[in-house]
Amino acid sequence: MILFVSNIPVHIIEKTGPGPYSQIIDLKKDIVKFSEITGSPLLRNASHRSILNFIEYLQVNNSSAPEEVFFMVKDRRKFRKYLKKELQFVKAAGGVVENHTGKILMMKRLGFWDLPKGKAEKGEKSEITAVREVEEECNITVFTERKLVTTWHTYFMKGKLVIKRTKWYSMKLISDTRMAPQTEEGIEELVWMGPEEVDEAVKQSYRSIIYVLDAYRDKTLNESAG
Repeated sequence: MILFVSNIPVHIIEKTGPGPYSQIIDLKKDIVKFSEITGSPLLRNASHRSILNFIEYLQVNNSSAPEEVFFMVKDRRKFRKYLKKELQFVKAAGGVVENHTGKILMMKRLGFWDLPKGKAEKGEKSEITAVREVEEECNITVFTERKLVTTWHTYFMKGKLVIKRTKWYSMKLISDTRMAPQTEEGIEELVWMGPEEVDEAVKQSYRSIIYVLDAYRDKTLNESAG
C-alpha cells in the first residue's frame, strides 16, 4: 500500500527486503521528531496512531519533507481499516486511455498534467465510475480492458483530513470525435501523447500519476513479452 501525502509516497509494508532505505529507525528504541525524518527511511514498530500522526504532520509540513517513507506493520489490511475508520473515506476511479494509434490521453488540470478520474456515486461499482468519469471529463467514449492499480492519497477538505482511494483501469478509445475538456472541473487541455511526450509531461505532474503510468507500462510490456 502506498499513500501519497502532499505528493510524497508513504509505503505501508509487511516485509522488508533490499530497498532504498537511507536509515532504519526502530521506534521502540529510537526517539525521533517528525522534523528529523529525512531521505528514504524505514520505520519499524510504529503504532497505527503514530503513522496517522505522521501523515497529518506531513500534510501540512512538506517544505523539508523526506523523499519517501516506509512504515513496517504487521497487517496492512488492518491498517487500511483503521484509516477508513479514523478519516473521511472517499472512493474514486479513473483510467489510462489508449487510442487507436497507441497514444495515451493526458489532461492538464490546474496547471498540472493528470489522468481522468473522479468520485464514485453512492453504490456505484469502481469500473462503472471509471468509465463514467473519463467520458464526462473528456467527452469521449471508452471501454475498460483490465484493472491496473489502486492509489491512495490524502488531502484536507473543510478542515478535515480525507483519504481517497482511486482504482485505475486500462482503457481503449471507442470515439473521440466530440472530445472536449470539462472546464467546470478545472480541465484546461486534453492531448493524445506518445511515450516521449508523456515522459516530458510527467515532469509537471504528480507522483501518484507517475505511479499509475508506470503500472500501465509494466503491464503493457509484460503482455507484449507474453
